[in-house]
Amino acid sequence: MFIKDKSSDRIAGDGRTPCYANGLELPLTESITEAANLPAKSEALSFDEARGRYQGAVFAFVARRVRPVEEAEDIVAAIFADAFSKWGKCRGDARLWLFGIARRKLVASYRKRRPVWALRESDIARDAMGEFLTFAEIEQASTVLSKLPADERDVLLMSVVEELSIAEIAIVINRSEKATNSLLGRARTRARKMTESTGDFR
Repeated sequence: MFIKDKSSDRIAGDGRTPCYANGLELPLTESITEAANLPAKSEALSFDEARGRYQGAVFAFVARRVRPVEEAEDIVAAIFADAFSKWGKCRGDARLWLFGIARRKLVASYRKRRPVWALRESDIARDAMGEFLTFAEIEQASTVLSKLPADERDVLLMSVVEELSIAEIAIVINRSEKATNSLLGRARTRARKMTESTGDFR
């Protein structure tokens, strides 16, 4: 273990991996000197750096799940306020940690009123979404997804729109990879059945 340099948010002092960027794990070291000399690919992030890098991704994550856009903006502001106050507890991939906070804020928002959301044209254009609803128009794809249970819809969006891996989704929803894979499988099966019953969307 090493002692945290109080002048910087870059080094964790409890022996656990601090938040890092790009899904690359920051190796644990025995001294601040070693930490300072880590290769650039293992990049620990301060809160300001994480906000600058991932604010757009977090906003897109929220805006796909709640409308109007003003509410999405309010939720994103709350996410980063929460993240700032808890940054010392951030561990692992900062993007996934922020998505986890976002998901909890969205659940709290859903308790107040039924969510209104829709896919965007740019979402439909993604290759991963093409595997699943190749010929769907935006409104029709949204209709199919809106009929899924909330947890299934959420993991499906993370897989086909946010393009997260099973391991990454598991971190965001705080479940095992096995449980996450099972949930995603149920979502895909249910969505395909609904697609087939509706017919070709062309």
